Amino acid sequence: MGDRKVLPKKIRFEVFKRDRFTCQYCGRMAPDVILEVDHIQPVAEGGKNTMLNLITSCRDCNRGKGKTRLTDDTELKKQQAQMTELAEKREQLKMLMEWRTELANIHKEEVDYICEYWKKANGGIYDLNESGRAIAMSYLKQFTLPEILDAIDISIERYYCRGKYSDEENINKAWNKVGGICYNRRKDKEDGNI
Repeated sequence: MGDRKVLPKKIRFEVFKRDRFTCQYCGRMAPDVILEVDHIQPVAEGGKNTMLNLITSCRDCNRGKGKTRLTDDTELKKQQAQMTELAEKREQLKMLMEWRTELANIHKEEVDYICEYWKKANGGIYDLNESGRAIAMSYLKQFTLPEILDAIDISIERYYCRGKYSDEENINKAWNKVGGICYNRRKDKEDGNI
């Protein structure tokens, strides 16, 4: 007779996740039924506690079938379906990572463009430092690139007054107003004021 060992909770959870918390015999799902982990090859016949030998079963199906095994064809089809699904998940994960990398590159390009535009708008004197670039990135999460560029024009015109204060003070004040200008202009558009 096989050596029955208690399955660790982590393995039970992984089996339930893989099988979508659904009994693989009758199709009922948690929380409508109590789920258990069943051995495809019974422990009494030498079945091991490996992921390929474990399957989600509701209590009724597991207790009712005893040592009855799924047909070998059913086991093979289930394992093939799991491998196909796993390959698809890996492919989708790869595509998701590529998409996120491309998205990050686009955002970086947009930040670079904002930096160039900012420098041109202030007469080619002031660049955005790393802190300014981080703020530009945060603006891009809230506003479109055209909204930000329009706000830069407005901010430079309104707040970058040469000679009134130190130029550095003025330029910092102008940059710090860009987000507020974006917000107010969007709100005005929504309210029909623009």
